[in-house]
Amino acid sequence: KILRAFRQARDMFLYTNRRFLIIDTKGLSGQRVKYKTIPYKYVDHIEFETAGHMDRDAEVYCHTSISDIVSNGIPRAVGLTRTKQSILVKHTDIYEVGKLLLDHTTFGDIPPEPVEPEIEITF
Repeated sequence: KILRAFRQARDMFLYTNRRFLIIDTKGLSGQRVKYKTIPYKYVDHIEFETAGHMDRDAEVYCHTSISDIVSNGIPRAVGLTRTKQSILVKHTDIYEVGKLLLDHTTFGDIPPEPVEPEIEITF
């Protein structure tokens, strides 16, 4: 279920009840499209930058624990995925987006730890 959707130039950011999707259009013709989906359970922390006097948009940064492989050769540089989304403040409340992300990441329902079965050993 899609909760919020944003368009930034040719790119789209979709927030669902389980994950967020980034649709990144590449190239001049826009024929190449990169789809990235990140489940909320892998988001470690979130940053917000509100708009200033000369700035018209606010930024949302999501830091994840998903590795971002840069190349397949050796040595391979592996960092962690970080996403950035610019939101026009004129049309959107940045704090509403923050609440949406916090409700699904930090304050979301954490699945219970699996219960280990008790084993009874008799001799």
